Order: sequence, then structure tokens, then C-alpha cells
Amino acid sequence: MDQTAPSNLPLVFDDDRCLFNTGLYTRRYETIYGLFEPNTKPDARQRWFLTGFFKESDPMLVSFEYLPCRVRFAGDPSELVFDYRLPIRSNIDHILGDEENLTRIPASLMGEGNSLLLRRAFEGAVVEAARRAAANYTLAVPQFYGGRIQLLLPLCLTGDKPELALTIQREDGFYAARTCLTLDMAYNNARLICRPETSWIKR
Repeated sequence: MDQTAPSNLPLVFDDDRCLFNTGLYTRRYETIYGLFEPNTKPDARQRWFLTGFFKESDPMLVSFEYLPCRVRFAGDPSELVFDYRLPIRSNIDHILGDEENLTRIPASLMGEGNSLLLRRAFEGAVVEAARRAAANYTLAVPQFYGGRIQLLLPLCLTGDKPELALTIQREDGFYAARTCLTLDMAYNNARLICRPETSWIKR
């Protein structure tokens, strides 16, 4: 029997219990759910406490008529795929001028005398990343940030191996690039939606 919640919500309630779809699976690909119960402690600040995590076939979930769906991060599935027809507009002054972003740049490109070299390396890396993603759409990895889907592209600034991830967000007729992330940051952000399988970001 299909127990998927008809409301397509990631949360469902049964009497005094709450069930959440974690988006994770067991090794045999059973969905894993988080089960919560009311917090009865008089001085409790939180309304609910976590009872535990259970797979969909666990007897603890039998009383739930429907099981919650996974969170839907994208209203349109096409948002998850890189559209090679759209240009990328990079806010270079912010990306290469922001102090936090600069801490992520390879040391060989840093320094007062390397500003022009860094700019050219960045611009070339963006062009190359767009071409690679056009040839292989799986190279662009989705992440969810600020209530919207963004895509992560690998930036190779000093060699053939990616050193940073460029975040691009789809706007009206183009992609806007506003920041760069370390590969660890990119992996953690992408992991919220699903475990990345593409080799440049995969652990």
C-alpha cells in the first residue's frame, strides 16, 4: 500500500506524535524518518523532543496512516539542471574583493602584485566551468540557499583540479554568480538536497 502523504508535506501528525522525512535511506533504500513526541517537562523550551530515527517498515510507525514525503527544494525540476544557453554574469568586484572570499583563493594568486593575474584566472575558470557543464550537465551540483536553488560549478584556478565552487543563481535570462565556496563548504551545502555523486565534489 502506498502510504505517501497526499498533502506532499515533509511533516505529518498522528495524535500527539510528529513524523519527519529526513530524506535519508538505509543501505537497502528504506526511507528514514525522525519521530518526535511532546516535551512534557514543565521547564522545557522546546515543544517536541526527538524519540529516534526509524525506517519506514519499523513497527513504531504503524499508527501513521500516511508517511511524509521528502522536502521539495525545487518547484520546477529544471532548476536543478544547468542551462547552457544562459550566460553567467559574475560580480567579480565582490567575489574578488570580499575579505571572506579572498581567504578561499589559492595562495599562489594572492598578493598585491597578483590582482590582475587573479582576475584573469577567475574569468578564465568561469568560462571553462560553463563549457564543461554544457558538455556534462551533471557537473553542476544543486544547493539550497536563501529559499532558492543555486548551482555549484567547479573552478580550476591554477591547474586541472577544482579548488573552489562557484555559486550561480538563475535570474531572468542569465545566471548570477556572487560568491565562491571551498569544496568542503560546497559539499556540505549540496548534501542538504542529496549526496553529490559527481567526482569533483564527491568525498
